[in-house]
Amino acid sequence: MADWHLVYEDETLREAYARNVHLVAWFDAPTADHMRQYGVGAQALHARYPRGSALVNLIVSGTPSFSNEVRELARQYTAEGLHDAGAAHVILVGGLLGSAVRGFLGTMVLLGRPPNPTRVFAAIEPAAAWLTRNLAQTGPEPWDAAELAELTARFLER
Repeated sequence: MADWHLVYEDETLREAYARNVHLVAWFDAPTADHMRQYGVGAQALHARYPRGSALVNLIVSGTPSFSNEVRELARQYTAEGLHDAGAAHVILVGGLLGSAVRGFLGTMVLLGRPPNPTRVFAAIEPAAAWLTRNLAQTGPEPWDAAELAELTARFLER
């Protein structure tokens, strides 16, 4: 069973690596500093796996308030598409918050025009299944969908 290695954590952002998968959990809306931290993490994993890394981006809770700088950094990172096997954005909140986050992510995908496969999901399991198929095509390290889903669920536990 794979495990994850924590790279950063505060009350807003938790970030880790599990082999060639970048796990990111947002517990509140990011500041520009949080977005830059995400960028550092994405670039470091991409350097380690220049072909075949993936992103699991989990929106867990928070208030959807995004500054112009956050929006621009999100657009920039989306356009870079460092995780060439794919970026799975998993919105785990419902209601108006979930709708606001879906709107933000949809705008970032449209404006950023990612070169990598990018999808939005409402649950971890379908995101894990999609990413493992993509990783099987591009990545040097195969994943089992159930293993990735279980690891992602454990990553969210605080």
